[in-house]
Amino acid sequence: MSHAATNWAITQRGLKPATRVVLWHLCDRHNPDQGCFPSQDKLAYDCEMSRSALNEHLKILEAKGLIRREQRINPKTKQQESTSYALAFEPDFVSASQSVATQGVVEPCPETGHGAVSGKQAEPCPENAESRVLIPDTNLVREPVIEPQEVRASAPWEGGFSIFWDEWPVLLRPDNRHHCAGIYRNLSEEARAAAIAQAATYRRLMACRKKPPRMVTYLRERLFAELDGGPEFDDEGRFIITHDRPEWSAWLGNIRSRFGERGVQSIVKGGRYLAPSRWPDPKAQAAA
Repeated sequence: MSHAATNWAITQRGLKPATRVVLWHLCDRHNPDQGCFPSQDKLAYDCEMSRSALNEHLKILEAKGLIRREQRINPKTKQQESTSYALAFEPDFVSASQSVATQGVVEPCPETGHGAVSGKQAEPCPENAESRVLIPDTNLVREPVIEPQEVRASAPWEGGFSIFWDEWPVLLRPDNRHHCAGIYRNLSEEARAAAIAQAATYRRLMACRKKPPRMVTYLRERLFAELDGGPEFDDEGRFIITHDRPEWSAWLGNIRSRFGERGVQSIVKGGRYLAPSRWPDPKAQAAA
């Protein structure tokens, strides 16, 4: 991760939120010494979008002169490797248009983000003149989408969701607001309140674990329930379970089943247990 790169990404203006997310994650993958070359799958996962949508945003960033995609070939195997991304804040950066004009460099394929292996100028697909990737709006949707008319401004839950959405950092929001709204809408009133109340704690927990906070996962898997009334966690994101916590006996039972009585005595003597989750398993939580 390069702080200089991510700080530069945040200062860029005139980009749509989703495009800004792509730029930020590219910068987050930048290494000052080695460069930036995340795989398409990894970058799409980080940005919580399909590869076709990702490439549309990469195309926008390249057209604006903020990045340049470069084909990489393994010198030994001659096989194509993941695309390398040059970022405009780098001292020796040359935009894609300048590079093509002066060097005749082949532009990366719109579908994969990689250049043509043959080295010949890539021609657009006859079906889609400007791109080999189907327009994202025409691609099959993998997840159910809540139609706009169902997310009415007058709905009683809409105000709460707007607060929840607006407080989530722009760079970390998913593309599909309506999908998130649909998940939120299906929660009980009590669960919605907990989701709003624990959102900042969840993001802090993910930061400690060095993982991106995912709004869809947070809502769909009801991760706020684990944080509502939960124990404190350390700077590595481990829950601090002490003898006065309701989770204590559940974890002692879990440790006893795995390590025997000696393991339990060790934990009891220390007075606390650093757990990867609040509860060892759902059954323990239900029984507490």
